[in-house]
Amino acid sequence: MKNYYEILEVNPRASEEVIKKAHQVLIKKYHPDLQQTASDKQEAEEKMKKINDAYSILSNEQKRKSYDIELANKRMLENK
Repeated sequence: MKNYYEILEVNPRASEEVIKKAHQVLIKKYHPDLQQTASDKQEAEEKMKKINDAYSILSNEQKRKSYDIELANKRMLENK
């Protein structure tokens, strides 16, 4: 399971505003058009997909709640 909070580099208790700002900063940082080489562009495209996936979940209140429950359940299973 991907950790969307780590992908967006935010705390799990981050507000909607912090998540939105983190998304904007990372999009600017990893935009494929800003990369020099073809391999860097490809890496950036993959990173952008992960960033956008994370944002689509964490920016939606219902999806984020469901994700948080899944994440908590995963942690509980790992700690057994």
